[in-house]
Amino acid sequence: MSALLRHYRTLRRLGVGGICADAFVEEVRKRRPRGEGRLTPASLRDLRPGYGEGAAPIREARDEAARLERRLSGLVNEAYGLIPEEVDLLWSTAPPRMPRF
Repeated sequence: MSALLRHYRTLRRLGVGGICADAFVEEVRKRRPRGEGRLTPASLRDLRPGYGEGAAPIREARDEAARLERRLSGLVNEAYGLIPEEVDLLWSTAPPRMPRF
């Protein structure tokens, strides 16, 4: 069970939103400390379902956060009485690190 918990923590750290189960397994293999040895076939078997159980809630939470951020952004723009041209100007002059909705 502790191995599965470690894999779940790795799943969250890897940012699983954009990768498939095979890519996730490959990333776990690459990031696994050399001193721990290779993953056994049983560990690999447990890793794939663990990815499936963990990835969906993480994706859903990420999508929900993005939806709420878009809604909040719209409400703030509305509260300030911004017209679409002003909103476009805000986004065109936003810093490069600013997330796009």
